[in-house]
Amino acid sequence: MIVNHVEIKKIEDITVQLLRGMKVSLRPEVSADAESVRINLEGEDSAIIIGFHGETLADFSYVLGIVLRNQLDKNFILRVDAGDYMKNKDERIQNMAEEAISKVQSSGFPEKLSSLNSYERRLVHSTVEKAGLVSESTGVGKDRVVVIKPKSGE
Repeated sequence: MIVNHVEIKKIEDITVQLLRGMKVSLRPEVSADAESVRINLEGEDSAIIIGFHGETLADFSYVLGIVLRNQLDKNFILRVDAGDYMKNKDERIQNMAEEAISKVQSSGFPEKLSSLNSYERRLVHSTVEKAGLVSESTGVGKDRVVVIKPKSGE
């Protein structure tokens, strides 16, 4: 486990304080595994914290991550979700990757997936690896894309 039970309680308390300061009615459910800390926000203000296309949720996650890493003096992956927004988004990304994988397998030609952040690219790379193909990220900044290719020699 990346954080212990005492730290999970501290994460919950800090999250509650930040949400209270934002004057939103949400309660965090915190869990952790060997790789990451996950916070699921439940309550009537889910739509407010998600914002337009998840932008507010991403900003909240970013700020909360800075505060938590500073307070706990630990580096870890933080995933914050509200109203299953991120869970559903992850499923859409995996479906998009699986469609591209099918195209590559049937055509033998590379497929390019763009407009993905680093977490989403990592999710695509994992899905591609499980399918037995090869993927790579190319480009810089907002122009960064994932290219899915058949394995060499196929």
